[in-house]
Amino acid sequence: MPTTKQIIAKERKALMKLMDKGEFAIPSREVDVNLLIASWNIAQFSNTKTNRAIQYIADICERFDIIAIQEVKTDLRGLARLQNKLPGNYKILVCDPTGNHERMAFLYDKRTVMSTGLVCEIGFSGSLKDPIAFQFNRMPYCASFRAGRFDFVMASVHIAEASKLGEDGLALREKEIETLVKFVKRRSKQEGTKVFDRDFMIVGDFNIQKDGDRFFKALTEGKKPRFFMPPGMKNLKTNFLRTKTYDKIAWLPRKGFVCEDSFNVVPYGKVLYKEPGQSKKAASKAVSDHLPIWVELKINKLTQELSQILNPGA
Repeated sequence: MPTTKQIIAKERKALMKLMDKGEFAIPSREVDVNLLIASWNIAQFSNTKTNRAIQYIADICERFDIIAIQEVKTDLRGLARLQNKLPGNYKILVCDPTGNHERMAFLYDKRTVMSTGLVCEIGFSGSLKDPIAFQFNRMPYCASFRAGRFDFVMASVHIAEASKLGEDGLALREKEIETLVKFVKRRSKQEGTKVFDRDFMIVGDFNIQKDGDRFFKALTEGKKPRFFMPPGMKNLKTNFLRTKTYDKIAWLPRKGFVCEDSFNVVPYGKVLYKEPGQSKKAASKAVSDHLPIWVELKINKLTQELSQILNPGA
């Protein structure tokens, strides 16, 4: 009988193969040439994750320059254990607990991505006349980064699912997405001298059920400019069972974002927790019920930078 270490080693090799070749291959990272961005709702991510699960999570995260992680719980020891299993060049930004005792985090490789200083949660202030302002159940987490010649702001979100509240809950989910979109568009229109960079992407779990539903429309429709994502991502299934399109990576269509239709998920359930006696959902229970979603951007074209200077409103 193989030992636990041998089982894990065998599955890690299978995971490497899944990410190296075939339908779900992830491009190689090239400093100052491309940028590999991932977003992952790691369910109930706390210190309760086993070392085996965190090792698999680390093996996946190491393939990307920056990973936005949702559903980090109040206890940060699990996140610290993940960082310890990664090469020493990975750094973390993490927010305070918000709705459902959840945090959001950015994990990034400091060799290829630099934090440029802006870190904030998206919240709103009322007035003396009307002190009650709308707030997200789980406040989106923003940070600014630079990779090569490309600087950008990323907002990580976990939109309220709220279906147990009936139509009121669905309306809340829709309003959260609409409010986020309006906020980002407003910030993106600011002059270049402002703190927020105009290249803005939003990533995370939007709880969008399918292409074209009311939640997808809240993200992609409305006044121009409209949020863009690679066309095939609209139908990309991101939950463990590959039945729902919950997670997205989208951005405002500016010249800094050049995506050559390179995106996908990492369906780790195909190769992990496969020893006899394990259920089909063992990997989902141990790791997450969501798959990491990723996209590759091209970032090192000097013409892009010069075009932005000449056409700041484009």
